Amino acid sequence: MKTFRQIIAGATIVMAFSGCASLIPSNSSTNVLSSIQKGMSKQEVINILGSPEFRRFDRETEEWEFTRKLYNEDAIATTTQIVISFEEGKVVAMDSFRRDAYSVPTPPDGMVINPPVGFYFKGMHPGEFQRLYEKVKSRPFKDDQTEMLHVASRNNNLSCKQCARLMSLFPFDDDKIKVLKMFASGIEDIENYDEILDAIDSLFKRDDAKKILGIRR
Repeated sequence: MKTFRQIIAGATIVMAFSGCASLIPSNSSTNVLSSIQKGMSKQEVINILGSPEFRRFDRETEEWEFTRKLYNEDAIATTTQIVISFEEGKVVAMDSFRRDAYSVPTPPDGMVINPPVGFYFKGMHPGEFQRLYEKVKSRPFKDDQTEMLHVASRNNNLSCKQCARLMSLFPFDDDKIKVLKMFASGIEDIENYDEILDAIDSLFKRDDAKKILGIRR
């Protein structure tokens, strides 16, 4: 009798979990990520993920960014950022990463704390910068790389470290100086200019970089 009750209890638990899983929409399962394939059209992506929250584009590439709460087989949710790149209206790349929520510790009874402040990055958000870096790096021709950076410089500020990384994509100092000129007015931590100078080989070009950055020493 005891064994029979255990079997019934086990079956009930399994049915309960199955019922919960069946309530999860198909486009909210972690398996949805494997449904996105290269060559898909924009409409096919919309059919799977819905409309994007954010949209970016340059001359050749368009990016859609989604924020989705995805559930695994145990019905545990994870907030996920999904970035899909299109060229000529077709999927050419996808990136997904967990969007961690920063929690504020609960203070002891009677203690008053200030409201949480937002996290601030000097320059581009690390994730967005890495995507830009990889896209520029993947371009086979220098003209395409510089054009992509020119477009990005219109709406993005950088840290000195980020600017130095983009400059280092080019082997010659003349090209590095061109990149610096694109982003110089939007560099947010000019006090760290040494990181930019370290990316330049020629002492004369380093002097040029100082002038561009407004460094007088």
